[in-house]
Amino acid sequence: MSRRRHSESENDGGQEHKRRRTSEPIEIEDRLESLICRVGEKSTSSLESNLEGLAGVLEADLPNYKNKILRILCAVARLLPEKLSVYTTLVGLLNARNYNFGGEFVEAMIRQLKETLKNNLYNEAVYLVRFLSDLVNCHVIAAPSMVAMFENFISVTLEEDVPQVGGRGCRANTYLK
Repeated sequence: MSRRRHSESENDGGQEHKRRRTSEPIEIEDRLESLICRVGEKSTSSLESNLEGLAGVLEADLPNYKNKILRILCAVARLLPEKLSVYTTLVGLLNARNYNFGGEFVEAMIRQLKETLKNNLYNEAVYLVRFLSDLVNCHVIAAPSMVAMFENFISVTLEEDVPQVGGRGCRANTYLK
């Protein structure tokens, strides 16, 4: 009788186990998104220990979920500017643990910045530029690279036959004099 139960439960358990396996990556991705989005919120432990712990979790999940982690971090950089310092610190910690991750993250951020500019999402582009700038403080981006990016932005404004819109730019000229 115990053999029957074992074989019956084995068949039932096998199907349930297969279902769990197919939903497992989605559950892990949801958990990663939740952990990343909630970091920096009020907690009983310090922000520093929360960031260290999250960096450890993300580092362990990088081999299997790197693209998802990159997408989430790029999205929070754009959509949660109030947590900018928290997320740049997290990226800095991940970069210190896995140097390749920092480069891949910056490449993903630059792609996202280009997309936001193409789609005229200027407020989001400003958040991304601020995020990239703060990555200099975390030693993910070298300061000369950031300066070069700013110089590229300025060079676009100096191109001939490109109409310039007045408004804020005119006031900026007043302040620079």
